[in-house]
Amino acid sequence: MQNIKDNPNVTNTKIPSQHSSVPAIPKQPAFTCFYSIGTNWYKKDFPAAKTKINITEDPHSSDIPVGIPNTQNLSVIFRKMGSEWYAIEASNTSYMTVNGVPRHQVIFRQNDKHVIFIDRVPFVFSFGAVSEAKQKTDKRPDKDEFSLVVHKAPAGLIFKKEKPCIIGPNEFCDNRLQNEAASAFIFYHNNSCFLKSISSSPENPVRVDGVSADTPIPLFDESKILIGKYAADFHVEHDPSISKHDFKFSPESKPERLSLLCIDESSNEKNVIPLPTAGKAFNIGRDSHSDIHIDSGDISRKHAQLIIYERSALLFDCYSTNGTFVNGEKITKRMLHPGDLVSFGETAFLFCYVE
Repeated sequence: MQNIKDNPNVTNTKIPSQHSSVPAIPKQPAFTCFYSIGTNWYKKDFPAAKTKINITEDPHSSDIPVGIPNTQNLSVIFRKMGSEWYAIEASNTSYMTVNGVPRHQVIFRQNDKHVIFIDRVPFVFSFGAVSEAKQKTDKRPDKDEFSLVVHKAPAGLIFKKEKPCIIGPNEFCDNRLQNEAASAFIFYHNNSCFLKSISSSPENPVRVDGVSADTPIPLFDESKILIGKYAADFHVEHDPSISKHDFKFSPESKPERLSLLCIDESSNEKNVIPLPTAGKAFNIGRDSHSDIHIDSGDISRKHAQLIIYERSALLFDCYSTNGTFVNGEKITKRMLHPGDLVSFGETAFLFCYVE
């Protein structure tokens, strides 16, 4: 089998010893999830001490009690890594979209908010205090902005394109609509804005220019938005290269490459090791010729080996002195899935995707 060093895209990687003192991590804000069951929305706060959250199709084994019907082997894992949360699709399925776009992984940094759909079930996650990046105005939006003018409101609101804008009655919404049942969000992708329904019904529809927004609908300057009983005008700087004709949302899901993220709480820097394509193998150890060279006395010269699959990897311990661990359990051989924590001696990694 070809070794990782035969792949021109991957080089020998040296990981320094992690025996340095670890400074205290500053107090972290709570991680919050808003989720729906039927027509009702619920809020769940996870304390700062929480480091892992599971979402599965079985509400009894899920940290968030939402049953997701007609799905199999669904697993989305949230891992707290230092000052960030990683949301990772852990199974070989493709159920997750983040802010309207199919993704296998998203990182929450402090004061982030993301709209995540798992299959057709919506979630809104926020990490810390999320400011509503808006201002009232009667002016046209700048190039990096868009505006919403709700017909019942005295002035328009301007939002930045860089973050999703949620419209509806709930406390997580950026544009609050009182006494409304429907909700939707606007996101920016491939130089265009889109609107997608979060919750709607025949009595409380979500539409753009008369078209249902159950799937993402493009927004143009002066598009007419309907969210339940609220009508709004959308304004954005016109891009002459984009035509309304034959325009549809086609999110290309970029191939997301597997990686090992070195967990070193003594440093804010990330050491991400991109892994080779499926079918390749590589060695981990103290030997300077190892593909991943860990310069630490608790690492054997040839400590472990990984064989890469499309969205998983097979890990072997090579009779190391101090062992190889997956999620805290000592192993001799184990299939890895994204979201797993792997330790070689005292050096720890998160098996995830390259961001």
